[in-house]
Order: sequence, then C-alpha cells, then structure tokens
Amino acid sequence: MEKTYSITLDHIECAYFDKVEQLSNFGSRNKEAVAQPVWGFFNYWAYGQDYANSVISVRSGSIINTQEKDWTRRVENDRHLIYIEDPFEISHDRGRVVDKFSIRVLREEFERAADIIKYDPNPCVKLFEPYVHS
Repeated sequence: MEKTYSITLDHIECAYFDKVEQLSNFGSRNKEAVAQPVWGFFNYWAYGQDYANSVISVRSGSIINTQEKDWTRRVENDRHLIYIEDPFEISHDRGRVVDKFSIRVLREEFERAADIIKYDPNPCVKLFEPYVHS
C-alpha cells in the first residue's frame, strides 16, 4: 500500500497507510479457511525462513538478504541468530539481543504450532498450552 500519512520525528520519517475505511473488503475474495494462512505463517517461520542469510524487514514488509544490508560481518563476540531490521533506524538490528536459548525456543514453538495445526483435528487446545522447557 502506498503511504498516505507521513511525519518526521527526530529526523526519522514515519509513514503509513491511514485510509482504513478503504480496507473494509480487503481479503474478501480469499476463500481459505482461517487455519490455512495461520498454518502457513508458522510453517514458514519453522521450516522456510533462512535465519542465517535473511533480514526481517517490517518496514518494507519483506525479507532482505544480509549481504544487501551488509550485515554479514561478526562484530567482536556478537553473533546474530536472527536479523530484524529496526523500522526507524534501519541500520540497527533488533535481533541482536536474541541468544541461543531464545532462538531455539522460538523455532521449536513455530514447529510445534505448524505441526499441531496440520495434524491435530482440534488444534486450539494444544496450541494454547503454556510453553514447558524440555
């Protein structure tokens, strides 16, 4: 969507689409069951995302290659396990704080959710069980 509202705060442009009334029929042609795109989300983040070479860009709504962002170098002991571009300070990696334990838990939960939605005929019960460290 094109940006319809823009303001600059502290030298950072904040722009977005603010014509929400135009979105009233958005997605009306989609005939998939709700579970299908939800499963697609978890399946992608569990099995499809290339965490080592891809930057998650909320700003652009896409995946950017780490080489394109020049985020391929290790700085001191700082090893990035997931790259998340700050939408306002685009040279800043929000994923830098994710440690080995956290990324493992995150990916295990994506896998668990994708598998439950795909194979369980009544997935809601298992999906909302609290996380238990194994």
